[in-house]
Amino acid sequence: MNFANLITLTTDFGLQDPYVGQMKGAILRRNVTARIIDLTHGIPPHDVLTAAITLRTSYSYFPEGSIHLVVVDPGVGSQRSILAATGDGHLFITPDNGILSLLAADNRLQEVHRVENRALFPSEVSCTFHGRDIMAPVAAALAAGMPLDKVGPTVDFADCVRLDLPQPRITDRGIEGQVLHVDHFGNIRTTIGTAALSRFQPGSFAGIEIGRERINTIATTYSQCPPGDLIALIDSSGYLELAVNKGSAAEVTGCRPGDPVIVHMKA
Repeated sequence: MNFANLITLTTDFGLQDPYVGQMKGAILRRNVTARIIDLTHGIPPHDVLTAAITLRTSYSYFPEGSIHLVVVDPGVGSQRSILAATGDGHLFITPDNGILSLLAADNRLQEVHRVENRALFPSEVSCTFHGRDIMAPVAAALAAGMPLDKVGPTVDFADCVRLDLPQPRITDRGIEGQVLHVDHFGNIRTTIGTAALSRFQPGSFAGIEIGRERINTIATTYSQCPPGDLIALIDSSGYLELAVNKGSAAEVTGCRPGDPVIVHMKA
C-alpha cells in the first residue's frame, strides 16, 4: 500500500500550549514536504471514546493513502503499545488504548503492527510525550515512503485493547440508547444510529424522551423549528442528534454523556 504524503492530527491538546506545534515540528524535521492537516485538537482530555468516534466519522473524507495520527493517550509512559494499522485504504497511528475499536467493529482494519523500531525515534524519548517523540517521526517516515513492516511486528487486533462500546437496546416498544457526545454547539449525539431506527416503520414513531424533555418529530434541518426549540434529526455521520435551533441542547436538557435517551415506538 502506498501512503500519501498527508498526515491528519487529532489530539486532546487544545491550542493554548506548544504541544501541537512541537508535533508538527517533529514531523517536518523528518519529512519537510509532509502536508499536515489539523482535524481537531479539541477532544476532551483523556476521552478515548470521543477520539474513536472522531476517527471513525472523519477519515473517509481524506484522500486514500492518508495517514491519521491520533494522540489521546492517558496511558503515555506506561507499558501500553503504539499501533500502526491499515484499513479502508488509510493508515492509522494511535496508542493501543481502544481508539481503533470502532474501525475494528466496522470490519475496516486489515493489517496491524506494533511500533517497536527504535531506529525511527530520536535518541531521547520523553516518557510523557510519545506523540511528539515516537508517533510523529513514525508518521513522517511512512508518509515519506517507508514500508509499514519497518515499524515493527504484526499483531492480531484481538490481542489489542478494545473499548466497551455502548450499544442501543432495541425492544418491541422502541430503542433505548444514551448520550454519546456533546459538541461545541451543545448538540447531543446519541448512541442510536440509522441502522437501529430503520428497524421500525416511520409511521410507528411516537417521540423521543431525554431527561424531562419530549421531542415528537424528527426533522431534517435545524431551521425546521423556531429558535430556542429542541429538535431531533440525523446528524452528518448517521447518529440521532438532539439540538436546539440557535441554542444548546445540552443546556436545555441538562444531559451529559451516559444519560439515557429513549425513542418510543407505537406497538
